[in-house]
Amino acid sequence: MKNLIYSIILIASSNIYAQSGIESDALFLKYEKAYLEMGSSNLGRDYEQANQNFYSNFTDHKERNKFSKSKDKEKWLNKNYKKTSFVSSTEAVNSYTSMVNAQEAMDKMSNDIQVVRNELLKKYDVNLIWTTLQNRIKAK
Repeated sequence: MKNLIYSIILIASSNIYAQSGIESDALFLKYEKAYLEMGSSNLGRDYEQANQNFYSNFTDHKERNKFSKSKDKEKWLNKNYKKTSFVSSTEAVNSYTSMVNAQEAMDKMSNDIQVVRNELLKKYDVNLIWTTLQNRIKAK
């Protein structure tokens, strides 16, 4: 029984020590900063808005499907913009480009966070990373 109590205390103290170690780890701090920046950024909203702006100009679902299946999206828009409610091919291509750029920005930020997280996972347990992150966010 005594050994069980010592084991529990050892495990609890090692978890406390591990968490305090992770909180001062430069890699964890970089992860936390990137995570908070992504949460406070407008990238997701910007993408949703650009997506809505672009696809709302397709009045016919068949044309939207044809566009989706096309290999060269810009070429399709240049040739078929009159089948949409875009005023010109330039407007159509610009709207499409805005949507693609917004998605790329969102994907880049997400990928950057994932790279740092993967490095952290080499040093710490996934539950410790997540718990520490959530505790620090709540404390702020």
